Amino acid sequence: MFRRKTIPHRLQGAWEAFQADAGRVEAARRALLACLPVGRVHPAPMPVGLELLRVELVTVASSMPTWRLPEVEEHWARCRSAIDDVLVQISHAQAVAVRTGELEELLDAVGEVVEPLDVWVDAERHWLSLRLGT
Repeated sequence: MFRRKTIPHRLQGAWEAFQADAGRVEAARRALLACLPVGRVHPAPMPVGLELLRVELVTVASSMPTWRLPEVEEHWARCRSAIDDVLVQISHAQAVAVRTGELEELLDAVGEVVEPLDVWVDAERHWLSLRLGT
C-alpha cells in the first residue's frame, strides 16, 4: 500500500489560500504572455494584459496574509516582494507596449514583468516539502 503525503492539517487552510493566490498569479501571467504578437493570431493588446496582471497582483497582495505562517515566511516575503517589483515594472512595460510593436522590445519588457514571479514556483515547492506521509 502506498502512503500519500499531505499537508499537515494545521496548515491546510493556509495551503489552500496559497494555492488560490498562486493560481491567480499564474493565470494572469499566462494571459499576459498570450498578448505577445507571435504567429498569425492577433492577440489582445499588450496594455490589456498588463492591466489584467496589475489588477490580479493587487488582489493577490491583499489576500496574502491568509497564508503567512512561520513555516513559509521566507517564501511569503519573496512572493510579496516580487509583487511589489512587478507592480513597478508594469508601468515601464506599458510605456514600451504603447511605443512599439517590435517583438524583441516587447519580449524584454514582458520578461522583466513575469520573471520575478518565478518565486511563486519556489514557494510552491517549499509548501510541498512540508507534506507528511499518511
